[in-house]
Amino acid sequence: MKNTESEILHERLKELGCLYDIAKITLDSSKSFDEIIEEIVHRIPKAWQHDEAAICHIQIRTDWFKSAEEPLENVFQEQIIRVNDQGIGRIRIYYPASSYKKADFLEDEYRLLEKLAIDLALFIEHQEIKSRELRYLESLKHHDRLKVLGEITAGIAHELNTPLGSILGFSQLIIDDSKDSSTLADAQKIVHAAIHAREVVKKLMYFSCELPQRFEFVSLQAVVNDTVLLIKPSLESKKIDWKMRLDKNPILVQLDTVQITQVVFNLINNALHASPKEGQILIEVCDKGENAELIIQDFGIGMSEETVTQIFEPFFTTKELGEGMGLGLSVVHGIVKSHKGSIFVKSKVNEGTVFRIVLPKKQK
Repeated sequence: MKNTESEILHERLKELGCLYDIAKITLDSSKSFDEIIEEIVHRIPKAWQHDEAAICHIQIRTDWFKSAEEPLENVFQEQIIRVNDQGIGRIRIYYPASSYKKADFLEDEYRLLEKLAIDLALFIEHQEIKSRELRYLESLKHHDRLKVLGEITAGIAHELNTPLGSILGFSQLIIDDSKDSSTLADAQKIVHAAIHAREVVKKLMYFSCELPQRFEFVSLQAVVNDTVLLIKPSLESKKIDWKMRLDKNPILVQLDTVQITQVVFNLINNALHASPKEGQILIEVCDKGENAELIIQDFGIGMSEETVTQIFEPFFTTKELGEGMGLGLSVVHGIVKSHKGSIFVKSKVNEGTVFRIVLPKKQK
């Protein structure tokens, strides 16, 4: 009788030790989530009566963590891990069927497994809440950075507009009054450079949302068609095969025509630069009920996952120095958001890129 009581006490101490150790493991902030679960899955079997034979598996959603591979022939006990009343995984303890039966699992071990499932669920829920909070804080920081950057670029744009206007005006006076061909050529270069600088200023103003919007109901297909006509010479010079799939019935969308033209132009231009000579670009406009959808796809160089996460950042560019300021996609993103729309991108290196824009037909 004493031996039996001693054995029972020994098992209880093993169980309590297991719960204590797991509580300590989950409090270790120096380890990643996966490292903590790996440590837990190797600690749990030591709490079982036949610890030398016990094998633990923990499933969390699609991931499995294992102290060892389960025997081909086995018996096991299992407990579901539930977060917010939804099963998101399980804990299993295996014994080899060659040496053990289901009856070799103790009643207290079932209760311990239930307690472990609850503790794991609380830990997972806490980690997910912490992860959401971090993402939210990062989003707030990103928003604040963009707001400050928008204010700075708006100030720069306003400061540059006045001298650029003067440069253009006086250059034009030189062209009108001068008879010297060399002076005329130089003045014309100044005009071209000033016009280019003014376009950069315009992009800065788009980015900082300083240009007033004029919303009107317009056929999205018509905007796309007109934009393709603007960029058609560049497409033809590179022998790009562009295909357009546009709904036959006009899709009327309440939008700022100038700004959405800028969006379409930038995206097609990016697709053009990413495509090889004689490459292909697909442009699609379709009706999605309360929304309209614009898709621009190329089959060019594509982008890495790391690049995709940065493409909407202002001044981020993968182009050579002097070929771009990295404002194009920032402008696109800003315009789409100001239209209460969404923009999505999928890309794979050497396979191409797809931009999908969803715009509400009516502004609220």
